[in-house]
Amino acid sequence: MSSTEVAGPQTENVDDITRVPLPVYVLAFTILAFTTSEFMVSGLMNDLAQDLPASIPSVGYLIAIYALAMVLVAPPASIFLTRFRPKSALIAISVVFIIGELIAAAAPNYSVIVIGRILTGAAAGTAYGVTLSIAAQAVPEKIRGRAIGIVMGGNTIGTVIGLPVASFLGNTFGWRLAFAFVAVLAATALVASFVLVPAVDAGPRPKILAQLSELRNGSLWLAYATSGLLIGGVFSIFSYFSPILTDRAGFDQSWVPIILAAYGVACVLGITVVSRLSDDFPLTVACVGAVVIFLSGLLFLLGDSNSVVVLIGVAALGFAGVSLNPAFAVRVMRVGGISFVVNTVHTSIICFGIFLGASLGGVIIDLSGSVHSVYYLSLAFAGLGIVALIPKLGTARAELTK
Repeated sequence: MSSTEVAGPQTENVDDITRVPLPVYVLAFTILAFTTSEFMVSGLMNDLAQDLPASIPSVGYLIAIYALAMVLVAPPASIFLTRFRPKSALIAISVVFIIGELIAAAAPNYSVIVIGRILTGAAAGTAYGVTLSIAAQAVPEKIRGRAIGIVMGGNTIGTVIGLPVASFLGNTFGWRLAFAFVAVLAATALVASFVLVPAVDAGPRPKILAQLSELRNGSLWLAYATSGLLIGGVFSIFSYFSPILTDRAGFDQSWVPIILAAYGVACVLGITVVSRLSDDFPLTVACVGAVVIFLSGLLFLLGDSNSVVVLIGVAALGFAGVSLNPAFAVRVMRVGGISFVVNTVHTSIICFGIFLGASLGGVIIDLSGSVHSVYYLSLAFAGLGIVALIPKLGTARAELTK
């Protein structure tokens, strides 16, 4: 396994360049189902608080519990699952996720729904690593970035489509139906995976120490740090879009869903472009994206009272924010390999960046009394992400000259 980054993928035969196969889209649908579960609590807060009963902050913790389960449980779970074929691991993960959603749907009180969220969060965090590893093995290296982009596109589509559908069902027919709906989505993905996803070879079963040795790689952790810092910079602002749009930019509350939908469209466009470029220019894409995230933070800092400036900032964060994930993933795979231990740890670090951006942003807003102060946090995260990329500028330049 190489501990250094190369400027581009190895040369592939033209005959090896094929269309992305159907199983990759099945993996994307799996991620769509899991992502819908992650954030749908935000749209069901009032109903959950009234019915469980629980306070609004306690309901909000259900999102943090999900994220922390992804961060803390997924890496050791992925090490254990290397004993099985990736397809078998994916099926087991999907079963655990469905059980967790059904527990949440039937929860008689807050404590039981917490158990459901821990199970679903742990399963979702592990699923990212497994699905990315299967996708990477199921296609030629030349189109690996495109395949990864499609799988991660399930995350974006889950936010843009799955989340509002689940929220609509929950608000109209009760929050339990929303959880049941996600369980049905995951069950559909499970059947499709069982039928269509190939049983790629897991290779020899490594011992635990051998698996952990994959992570003893300085370049890999530099790539991990870049991903976590830049995503933290995005979510420092994204998590507080609603008060930024209404309290700072002066939009009416009725405009917030429309602007968030436009943000989702920008994400879809961004991930489409990034996934096409990530095969040949992962570091270059990451560098450009880091600069865009930093400049977006400056836009918000200097002009968040101007509605046009804010809209430009929202579009920029959508186009070059979470859509950078395919480039991050290709870079990590080139440095650390395509095992789902490496990929799951990467996912956990990205989730930790989300958690830090959102939670530290809340602390800063509480201390300062103004959402305006959160932009400084975003600039700090993005600035550190740029610093982490500086040692690789030579490799980025080499990508452009190949």
